[in-house]
Amino acid sequence: MLATSWASAEAPIVGGRTPRSIGRAGTGTASDDGAGALLVNPAAIARRDAARIQLGVAFLDDELYYLSSATAPAARDQSSSRLVPIVGIEGAVGNWLLGAAFITSARSERQFRRPARIPANELGNAFQYRYAGLGGSLRRDTLVVGVARRVTDGVAIGLSAGASRVALTESRRLWAGNTSRVDRTTMLPERAGDPVQDVEVAFAAADLFSPTATLGVLVAPGDSRVELAASVNWSAPARVEGEVGAAAVPQMGNMTAPIQPHVASDASASLELQQPITLRTGARWLGERWIAEVGGDLWIMPRGSAAPRWQIEGVRLTDSTIVGSPREVTLAELPSRVSARTHGAIRGALDVELIPGFLWATGGYAFTSGGTARSRLSPTFGDLGGHTMALGLEANAGGFTVTLGWARTWSIKEPEPVSRWRLDNPFGSGDAMVPAGTYDGSTDMIGLSLDAELYAPD
Repeated sequence: MLATSWASAEAPIVGGRTPRSIGRAGTGTASDDGAGALLVNPAAIARRDAARIQLGVAFLDDELYYLSSATAPAARDQSSSRLVPIVGIEGAVGNWLLGAAFITSARSERQFRRPARIPANELGNAFQYRYAGLGGSLRRDTLVVGVARRVTDGVAIGLSAGASRVALTESRRLWAGNTSRVDRTTMLPERAGDPVQDVEVAFAAADLFSPTATLGVLVAPGDSRVELAASVNWSAPARVEGEVGAAAVPQMGNMTAPIQPHVASDASASLELQQPITLRTGARWLGERWIAEVGGDLWIMPRGSAAPRWQIEGVRLTDSTIVGSPREVTLAELPSRVSARTHGAIRGALDVELIPGFLWATGGYAFTSGGTARSRLSPTFGDLGGHTMALGLEANAGGFTVTLGWARTWSIKEPEPVSRWRLDNPFGSGDAMVPAGTYDGSTDMIGLSLDAELYAPD
């Protein structure tokens, strides 16, 4: 679920493609020769010798909901739309094609309603997702440079390298009770998941330098209507480091919360986010007034990507419910709700010329398998996969190309009969699985880009 590509519905962290390929449902390994090619297939910039600049922006609205049971209210993502920019430039130096770009290559944010100051006895079944995740975001800003060369008239190879700043936030609750103890009010054993013993934790961390590299090839013979493309991308693990916070939940009246967190002034947290090896292929057919393209992506996740863990320093929890002998524990680590598995996508697009030499209509379809295992879904980072439909327009005049694209993804509804996530009781006095639930959602994207030819070679 972590990759170097463009933000879209195709996994909140893997991302999708450039504004140009939004209107083609992400299809573009063979055809996209702008700034996005530096991350997708750098060989494609060898298509054109002219010096060019691209400016683009995408708007992403990701809707996900969680339903714990038929009698519970549905919980929905309350975050706003995200803006994703791109700036790139390409040109020829002798027989070499060079390019550079700044791209927000992945961006995801989900925020669910927080219990806030609601007393524990009033939560009811409205916040069953609080242990699975209250909020989370990931942003990857990438600076990339690339080079391509035509090795024959119809074959080009390309290589790009970049560095990314990766920022990650995450918040949720854990349960810190004691199932061997009897509740003095009900005279019954405490139940795992009783919100009175909740502790809310939050993380904000970043990695200022996460390297990535892409190798690509493009086969586009001048005497053939068929073009082929392939690429492989590698990214080093992102080792994010930053702050950690913890807070007790409010109780009725002015009662002190039974579980008290103590956060040192120099408290810190770190996490290693594994990155996939990404394989892409594409094929393109050039008709007289129409162009068809198909493609496929495969994200191969390394070991450890399913359950990364936060390493924590400077946080202690005190259970003050035992009069005269409070228990205390150091919170050394917690599982993150980020979880990824190997998954893939198949895509297809069709461009039709509406006005010769000026205006094209585009459309596309893609199917992406879920990047998160069903048993490890969460409201904040769960990737359901889904079906994407796209439409767009592309106009060319006087060395300028303007592209407008729209895409919508309908996620695959996922019931979760068994969750692998736990309440993560740091005291070890009873624990339980996070309540099961149903996940569903959809994503809308709008992309707009301008490709301007600065000058053509002599």
